[in-house]
Amino acid sequence: MRRTYLSFCFALVLFISFLTSHAVLAATGPTFTLSISDHNQKPGDEISVTVKGDNFNDVYAYEVNLEFDNKLLKLKGAKAEQESGFSISPIVKGNKIQFAHTKVGKVAGDSGKISLCTFTFEPIDSGEAQFGLKDVKLVNSQLASSTLANSAIVSAHVDKVLTNEMNFKDILNHWAKEAILAAVKQGFVEGYPDQTFRPNNNVSRSEFVAMLIRALKIQPTGGSSLPFTDADQIPDWSKPFVSEAVKLGIVSGYEDNSFRSADPISRAELAVMIVKAFGLQVDWSAKASFADANDIPSWAVPHVAAAADAGFIQGRGNNLFAPNDKATRAEVVNLILSMLKHKGL
Repeated sequence: MRRTYLSFCFALVLFISFLTSHAVLAATGPTFTLSISDHNQKPGDEISVTVKGDNFNDVYAYEVNLEFDNKLLKLKGAKAEQESGFSISPIVKGNKIQFAHTKVGKVAGDSGKISLCTFTFEPIDSGEAQFGLKDVKLVNSQLASSTLANSAIVSAHVDKVLTNEMNFKDILNHWAKEAILAAVKQGFVEGYPDQTFRPNNNVSRSEFVAMLIRALKIQPTGGSSLPFTDADQIPDWSKPFVSEAVKLGIVSGYEDNSFRSADPISRAELAVMIVKAFGLQVDWSAKASFADANDIPSWAVPHVAAAADAGFIQGRGNNLFAPNDKATRAEVVNLILSMLKHKGL
């Protein structure tokens, strides 16, 4: 109840500020800088970017708009540097982040030199990443607002921890070894702490959706409630990925409107999701050419046919597709990589 009230208050502050004084200012008033924590950084370390300013006068609320390299980094979190007040969870759209914070109650705004907020990123690939502060909206305690255009830019070299076959002691002679290493390098799948990859383990529905969204380099925006009857059984770490997949039309529930997060994904379900995710053209009258085509659920037949015709899925011997068998981690990464190559991603 308190969070809802504070959210309403913050939205009201921003709305009223637009009705009072709204101007885009040059860099003659407050000035902004970006500072980055790249000192003595090791591969795989998180990177923090802090938005700082000077010459502030009575800052009661603010909204920061930052751009980042979403091919090299993913946002882990954002926080206001002020101890009091209320923050709105960061909104991520592509390479753009919007973050806002406000004080609460009849108090004066901050003045002088202020650190506004800090964004924390996790490397998903290696390279030179750039961060750009596009603009900052300030609201004073009288609810007058101003938007300050800005061009503060900072860059840092980021390194994703790469893995080779010596780190995974269980893939040395596995048929999917190269695909596994390529998938780990691209950052959409990881190994286990005991230096295994477990290529023959089944993949749960939540795990597969997370791999797929990461492979597409989509940063989940969150914020949408999940429509499934068993949404409370979906692990917190996977909820943003599942939510994003639902919004994109990649995944849906079962007839009873459950998602069944922990269930191993079947090869038929895998084919349908992968075809939807990568926009492969589907011929709804097509028939699968596998020997066990009659065992393929009717809702999956056109998608299995499309994936097979494109050469992305194969049978498991004797031209059997085995639609109800469970997909392994090795099969999943091999299929996703094939689709990424097909799409030029």
